[in-house]
Amino acid sequence: MMTALAKWKIALYLAAIFCAGGVSGWVLSARKAKEEVYSPPPFEKFSSSLRNRLHSRLNLTTDQGARIDAIIEKSSKEMQTIHSDCQRRFRQGLSNRNAQINAILTTEQQRLFEQMERERRESWSKRNREHRKSSREGTNSSAASTSAANSRP
Repeated sequence: MMTALAKWKIALYLAAIFCAGGVSGWVLSARKAKEEVYSPPPFEKFSSSLRNRLHSRLNLTTDQGARIDAIIEKSSKEMQTIHSDCQRRFRQGLSNRNAQINAILTTEQQRLFEQMERERRESWSKRNREHRKSSREGTNSSAASTSAANSRP
């Protein structure tokens, strides 16, 4: 026969397990949301979706379909170029900011600031590796994730 104390222990363990599951779910969904925010737009997915909608809803002729597919492909490449340019400009902005900060700091502060920047870059690299891993596991578009990982600051 189970004592009242044993019943309370079981209830407490179950409550702890439930809370741990809730916290874990929250952490994982917050992480996933953050990945989505920092991921580049999945151009291939948008292009494919638009292509499919246009073909299925507009009853395009073969000629129209081919011409529209070419337009979608071209615009997708343009958007990827724009996105890459924005990333390049962002990295340049970070570099300019760091140079201006370094100009104000003492030698010791510059050394510490460089260490902070190294840690930031390592953190980004770690996130990129994790992002690429999750991409290979099918949670994101592989091409978009790989280009994001290669172009982040």
